[in-house]
Amino acid sequence: MVHIFHRMSALLIGAFILFHLLNHLCILGGVQQHIEFMETFRLFYRNIIAESILLLCVLFQVCSGVYFVWRRRGQRSGFLEKAQVISGLYLAYFFINHVGAVLFGRFVAELDTNIYYGIAGFHTDPFQLYFIPYYFFSVVALFVHLASAFNWLSRDLIQQALRTKLAYLIVFIGILMSTTLMLGFNGVFSDIVIPSEYSAIYE
Repeated sequence: MVHIFHRMSALLIGAFILFHLLNHLCILGGVQQHIEFMETFRLFYRNIIAESILLLCVLFQVCSGVYFVWRRRGQRSGFLEKAQVISGLYLAYFFINHVGAVLFGRFVAELDTNIYYGIAGFHTDPFQLYFIPYYFFSVVALFVHLASAFNWLSRDLIQQALRTKLAYLIVFIGILMSTTLMLGFNGVFSDIVIPSEYSAIYE
């Protein structure tokens, strides 16, 4: 039963993450394009009902994921099964930190938690040494987790050799997307100037 709810919760969170990643890819067109997409996206989820459901799903996903890791400890074999554990634990760490940071920004720092809030650390020494790998591995971990889940769920539908190739393709897409986002967040495709109220967080 927990597995069923874990997958249902994952679908809801996954839908949100899909649009969240599309939003982040808008950085290729500049900060203004990113903010405009975000403001439209917020019309659908920035309300007490949607956000409460999403936060509850994230909490359940983290707790149930850690439970599965503990329950099946020492039983997993093969690269993809072990990668599923490692990526899942990293995503749990990221979700807790990321959600906590967003809530802090909104209710404590009283800032608009837009792209400037998310990438201010990329443009402030020496914090980029933490934030670049932190965000890079979050996207990679997401795609590794998806690849591992795909490999498991399609085991009765697709031959193993093809499943493995498709799973590695998913991982490759994740690495490519994450690399592109890191370049975009660092201002490679367009100039980014962080407003003082956001950079002040790190002073």
